[in-house]
Amino acid sequence: MDKKILVYMALLRDFGRIYTQRILSGAMDRKTDLKLSQVKAMYAFRDADSLSANELAHLVGTKLCTATVLCDSLEREGIVTRERDPADRRKVMVTLTPKGKKFRKDFLAHRHRIARKIFSHISSADQIRLQKALATVCEILQQAFVEEKKGGGRLKKSSPRNAGKPAAKSRKTAP
Repeated sequence: MDKKILVYMALLRDFGRIYTQRILSGAMDRKTDLKLSQVKAMYAFRDADSLSANELAHLVGTKLCTATVLCDSLEREGIVTRERDPADRRKVMVTLTPKGKKFRKDFLAHRHRIARKIFSHISSADQIRLQKALATVCEILQQAFVEEKKGGGRLKKSSPRNAGKPAAKSRKTAP
């Protein structure tokens, strides 16, 4: 794999690990068996009390079948309930329970405390640099995802990975 890609992936992994460990420190001390994936689900509910199972899967970054397993565990913990949408019986709605709303409120407050604590140790100039850098990263990644979607997620023929390989033969038959 290209060395630049490996460096990029390592930086993203390290950022995610550092951020997640710090944000989750203390969040998991509650008397619950919530796992990281369940906490991600709780964060998906930051702006809504109810989501469709498809919306939840998209926000958590999983497939629908994985989100279903996740909802099973959240439901066992008393964090969410599931029911069919009366307007569209094909749609399953996942809704926070009062316990889930309290957990979300506590978790988001914890995240804000951690962010304030971290930023208190960073100079104003570095805070601005960090915010600009993160905004740039988000812009670049969003544009890359848009471009990938336009290409259908497939490698283009000019891709270095396909260099030197013959083009795939067409399956069309001659008239």
